[in-house]
Amino acid sequence: MNQALTIGLLVLAAFGSFCGFLTWQLVSRLLSLFRGISVQGRCVRRYSTESSDNGTSWHHVYGFTTQDGQYVEFEEDAMFMAQGQTVTVHYRASNPVRSATVMGRGGAWSPLFGQLFGIFVTGMFTLLGVAFVWIGISKPGL
Repeated sequence: MNQALTIGLLVLAAFGSFCGFLTWQLVSRLLSLFRGISVQGRCVRRYSTESSDNGTSWHHVYGFTTQDGQYVEFEEDAMFMAQGQTVTVHYRASNPVRSATVMGRGGAWSPLFGQLFGIFVTGMFTLLGVAFVWIGISKPGL
């Protein structure tokens, strides 16, 4: 197997898998947003963590009560969210813990933009992998 084909397959496998995962995650959030149940929630905790390069990451934990009375907390990053702030939470009744999101009207749009940026970047690398595979297949001598 030639070098271009090998590199292309590795890039395609790694970035294609990650792009697929991010796309699946976005579709899940959008299903909660458009077909889910909307309730009032609150940002119950906001905390920061330090990374190895001395950067600070903010994390937000939201809490809400489902229509059947179950209290649920979940973490989702959203910019400019203050602790104690009221938000609209969207979730699907089949699995409120895994499907909850604050994305959308009454919540925050930053999770959507962050997700789309991740899909764009991994999608570009996936296309690069496809190009390498194509070059490796069409020019076997390289």
